[in-house]
Amino acid sequence: MGPSSAAVRARAAFDAAAASAAPTLIVADRGLEADAIARALHERSRPGTPLVVINCAAADEDVDRQLFGKPARGAPRAELETLGADSALMRAKSGTLYLQHILELPATTQRRLARVLRDREVSAAGRRSPVRARVLADAPASVASDVRDGQLRSDLFRRLSQVCIPVPSLRERPGDIPEVVETIAAELRGGAPLVFTQAALTVLAAAAWPGNLDELRSVLERIVQGAPEASVRQEDVLAHLPIDGAFARIAPHVSLREARQQFEREYIASVLERHRWRMSDAARTLGIERANLYRKARQLGIMRRSTRVAS
Repeated sequence: MGPSSAAVRARAAFDAAAASAAPTLIVADRGLEADAIARALHERSRPGTPLVVINCAAADEDVDRQLFGKPARGAPRAELETLGADSALMRAKSGTLYLQHILELPATTQRRLARVLRDREVSAAGRRSPVRARVLADAPASVASDVRDGQLRSDLFRRLSQVCIPVPSLRERPGDIPEVVETIAAELRGGAPLVFTQAALTVLAAAAWPGNLDELRSVLERIVQGAPEASVRQEDVLAHLPIDGAFARIAPHVSLREARQQFEREYIASVLERHRWRMSDAARTLGIERANLYRKARQLGIMRRSTRVAS
């Protein structure tokens, strides 16, 4: 959700994937709920069909056996991969096979899967069988470098990423944070909305959120538990943010007033830099009037390097 260009692109990529039958790679860092996206994509594109999920990172599971099954007796066809009736690819039928943490798939299994995706046919019970299941997988944003490093086979990556859904991290979309925060807070309160002051939302939008939605939800759970009846203020948020996160650079011996001022200076400067010092655009992101932004910049001593503040 949200109006940012990153969110708009992600929604468009999801819609394109829902209209396709091709293998799809969900590129999402930790905490971005790739599982929810995969399940939503399955429900949109192949409702009423099986959804088979395999966690490639499960150390106590034989992933190769789960994926390809135990072959039945009979002469295998050397030109095709041989699958057993209990294989995930066969159990998914005309539904969806979702592979979580594809980077953890063993190299030999990657080779076999790439071959299946290439041929779209397997040998099962001694005869040729088409593979009708759609394959989804998820990988972190570093997947391109992981391919270069050999952790993921290039041929498997090429076939899995025929359709790609890039899921932006929260740090890429600070303008979406107010809508995301208010939605999650309402969910945590059983549908009852919770009012956040603009200052509180500004603090939440400025945090780095390395754990993305998982981390944000965890912080909001603590805020909601201690939330006053009226509204959530800036100090209510600051009390629950991890000290090793966005505010680690603020010296712990300064007063709360000084910490707020330092945060406000750094955040406004970063917004101005992001918008290349276009004051109108920056003011919209900050949720204040342009005249107020000029005044704030002067009060806090924020100046564009080598020149005056631009209009």
